[in-house]
Amino acid sequence: MDKSSTLKHANFNGVYAIPVLITVAYICLYYKRRYLSPLASAPLAPADHFLVKYFGMVPPPNEAEKADTLSRFLIRVGQDPSLSPISVCWSIMGKPLVIVNTLKGIKDVLVDGQARSKVKGKPSKVQRGNLIRLIQNLVFGGKSLNNVIGEEWRWRRHILLPPFQPKHLVPKLMPYVAKRTGDLLQLFENHANSGKVLELDELFMDLTMDVINYYLYGRSELNYNVVGGRQNLKSVEVWLPFGINKTSWAQRSFKPARDKLKMFIKDSLDYALQDYREDSKNFDEQGVPEKQRSYKSVAACAFASGSYHEDQVDLINDLLSLTFAGYDTTAHTLAFAFSELARNPQLQDDLFHQVRSVLGPPPVAPESITPEKLAQMPLVTAVFRETLRKYPAVVFIPVHVNSDTVVDGSIVPGGSEIWCNVRGVQMNPAIFPNPEKFDPTRWLRPQDRVESTDGDNNNKIHQENAFDTLTSSNNSNNSKDSTITPDTQYNFPDLSFTLGQHACLGKNLAILELRTVIACVMNQFTCRLKEGSVIDTMVVLTTKPRFGVWVYFEKR
Repeated sequence: MDKSSTLKHANFNGVYAIPVLITVAYICLYYKRRYLSPLASAPLAPADHFLVKYFGMVPPPNEAEKADTLSRFLIRVGQDPSLSPISVCWSIMGKPLVIVNTLKGIKDVLVDGQARSKVKGKPSKVQRGNLIRLIQNLVFGGKSLNNVIGEEWRWRRHILLPPFQPKHLVPKLMPYVAKRTGDLLQLFENHANSGKVLELDELFMDLTMDVINYYLYGRSELNYNVVGGRQNLKSVEVWLPFGINKTSWAQRSFKPARDKLKMFIKDSLDYALQDYREDSKNFDEQGVPEKQRSYKSVAACAFASGSYHEDQVDLINDLLSLTFAGYDTTAHTLAFAFSELARNPQLQDDLFHQVRSVLGPPPVAPESITPEKLAQMPLVTAVFRETLRKYPAVVFIPVHVNSDTVVDGSIVPGGSEIWCNVRGVQMNPAIFPNPEKFDPTRWLRPQDRVESTDGDNNNKIHQENAFDTLTSSNNSNNSKDSTITPDTQYNFPDLSFTLGQHACLGKNLAILELRTVIACVMNQFTCRLKEGSVIDTMVVLTTKPRFGVWVYFEKR
């Protein structure tokens, strides 16, 4: 064989050797990750969607989809005892997506796993999921409270948490929520008089956007013309990116819309800054110590901290993330709540009797609605908690595992991704019998109930003492006790607001709005669904009504 033939033969073998070596390396890597993992014997989650099954990724929203396949998958996994405490989807690279299907496992992840490491400089065992952080980074165009971790997250949380605590939030926000709810009641009355149907989801999004913006900036009159009208503040689903790239090129299609939203926030911050300077001057003149100063808005509290740069880039991103973390979740929850109330006249009557005994007949003065009165209406609280159980705003909570973590007795290795299966656990019949049934009495504590008699018709109605006031947190949320049975359903924590140090900042704001709206509407109206309405869920980061919620109102 001559030299040229030998060279050609060597080149031929080399061409085929490279893919063979790559294939062998891939098989070895996959075998090591898949079959030498502590999770090797864990049950496989029966995923149908190829993104979940082979890549461990959440499928993007699909308007053409006829059913909520993601929720159905999570419910199926959560209800199957053979898939608890965890089940696994193995990616084509041999990396596990671990689906946690027990309350104890979820607490192990969210409370213990996310706890601050005792070793300085070492990250927590688990952290916010990498994919959701990347999407958040793309959406908000930079660092924000929802996409940073470690100390970068901690200093932001430290500044933004205090104004959302009940002692600060309730006195400042309660009057506005009550007033804005009064506007809503007037709209319902107009439609009741005309017999016209209302779509509630969009309506509640407007309401919640107003409430959030009022508390973020301390003003009800903001310049919505910056974004071409208030409705454009709800455009996140339109320009939400799913391209996984941080480059300017990848963001070019939705950057103009985001820039307009940031212009609106910057304009609103100018108002908040004026209020902050005026209040700060008054506090100085009165000699009020720094720690005793209470400002009108979240933005003013941020200014007072002195931690944000003068260019306001980080502050704008944080406020943008707070807006979109809260407005649709609360609004969709209200819409789902009324979709259930509209199908249950008896529940409406039970609510009416309880609310009327506390608030009295309409018109109810906004200033007369207090957290103390809301705490006397446990059935109202039970309605929104049951809504969040059946229609959780977040169907799963994604986290990334930094180091080996014990989850309900199973070792989850570092590098794994975890989905805390909120949807599945909350539809588990071993905890919530007949989980498809909307039953707010699950959340009423037997020892707190007293039977009272309605003087008009001698019908017995259940009342109870306050079990979840706006002045204290629900102790079951972070409790180490994870044993919940059908007899103690009311001790189940508020998973929709997540748990541990990463629990939702806006929880108290959402609860205040939910309670106030449900109570005031039930005190004045009955409601029924439009004939032919279909109530179904669709997951677009959060759970929304797929076809809206169309309701008729009638005055009592």
